[in-house]
Amino acid sequence: MSLIESAEAFARAKNADIDFCKSIVFRLKSIGVNDEQILCCAFLCYANSSFDEIHARFGREIATVVTSISKDFSLPRQRQEEQYIKQPQDAPWESILIKLCEISATLKILKDSELSKTKRGKILKQNIHHLNVLKKKISENKDRTPGIERLLDGANETLIHFKQRPIKF
Repeated sequence: MSLIESAEAFARAKNADIDFCKSIVFRLKSIGVNDEQILCCAFLCYANSSFDEIHARFGREIATVVTSISKDFSLPRQRQEEQYIKQPQDAPWESILIKLCEISATLKILKDSELSKTKRGKILKQNIHHLNVLKKKISENKDRTPGIERLLDGANETLIHFKQRPIKF
């Protein structure tokens, strides 16, 4: 079993949304990311597992990337969100790419969803906030990933669709 298949099976056993994870992997591949470890992290970020659990099964490097962009569900809800916003500032570039692809996938789902206007607005604002948190790191590193411009353009098109200001990177 390949590393990616193993990560997918692990995430599936943890009840992660596998279709959403595959959407993130698809986006990563579309911007030129083919590193198996990074792709496997896209599954593991949604497995709701601890650093130790991921480290034991997949190694320190993967566990570091995964936990740098995953919510810590052992914390109270308010602290989870605070920490989740601070984490990307020290995260490796690979983590930022995964998070950006997650936002892109969420925006695509949002655009096609039939959620209430209120729920859609809440999710949209949350993702705009996350994009703004990542903005500096993306601007500094976007030359490292040539295909990233298409992803950023797509996110901005969705923001415009919802009558939001596009984000300049």
